[in-house]
Amino acid sequence: MTVMSVSDVYSQASTPTTQDNSVMGKDDFLTLLVAQLQHQDPLNPAESTEFTAQLAQFSSLEQLQNIEATLNGFEVYQSTLNNIQSSGFIGKTITATGSLFGVNDGTSDPIRFDLVNDADSVYIQIYDRFGGFVADIPAGARQAGEQQVAWDGRDSNGAAVADGAYTFTVMAMNTDGAIVSSSSYTTGIVTGVDYKTGATNLLINDHEVPISSVIRIEETGDQPE
Repeated sequence: MTVMSVSDVYSQASTPTTQDNSVMGKDDFLTLLVAQLQHQDPLNPAESTEFTAQLAQFSSLEQLQNIEATLNGFEVYQSTLNNIQSSGFIGKTITATGSLFGVNDGTSDPIRFDLVNDADSVYIQIYDRFGGFVADIPAGARQAGEQQVAWDGRDSNGAAVADGAYTFTVMAMNTDGAIVSSSSYTTGIVTGVDYKTGATNLLINDHEVPISSVIRIEETGDQPE
C-alpha cells in the first residue's frame, strides 16, 4: 500500500495584483527628486549628504519593488507547478475528512469513521445528496479506532437506491448511554481536479473534496478492507 501525507500547500493564485495608487512608486519618487533639484534655491542648495540620502532611499525603493515583482512571479510559478502536480491524484483512491460516499452500479463505497472511545451501540444514518433520509444501519458494538461499515445499497423500505452521492452521520453511545465522539471520512477514486474557485478541489462521486482535507492516498484497489 502506498501512503503519502498531504498538506494544504496546494493553492492557486486566482486574481491579478492591482496597483495601489495611494502608495508612492519609484517613478513618483524620482519625479519629486528632480522637481526638488530644479526648484532649489541656488544660493542655498541642498547639502550633498541630504541629496545622497535621498538617492539611497530611491535605490532602496527600487530594489524593494523589484523583489516584490520577483516574488509575484514566483507565486504564479509555484501555483502552476502545484496544479500540475495535483493532476497526479487522478485515478488514485483517497481518504479525506468528510461524510460523502458513493453508490456505483448498485454497490456502495465503504462507510468509514473513527471512534474516540469504545461504543456499546453504533447507528449509521444515510441521506441522499439533497439531505433526505434514506436508511438507518445498526452497526452494533465497536471498539475505539478506525471503523468500516458496509451498506447493501437499499433504503429503509428495502428498495435499491439510485447510483450517486450520499452522506452519512454516526450516532454512537457507550454502556452508560453517553455519546461517543466520532470523525467521518470520505473515500473514493479521484476522477478529476477543479481549480475554478481559486482553490484546488478533487472530484469524487461528482462532488468536490478540498485537497487540504486529504489524509491518505492509495493505489486504487489497494485500500484496507
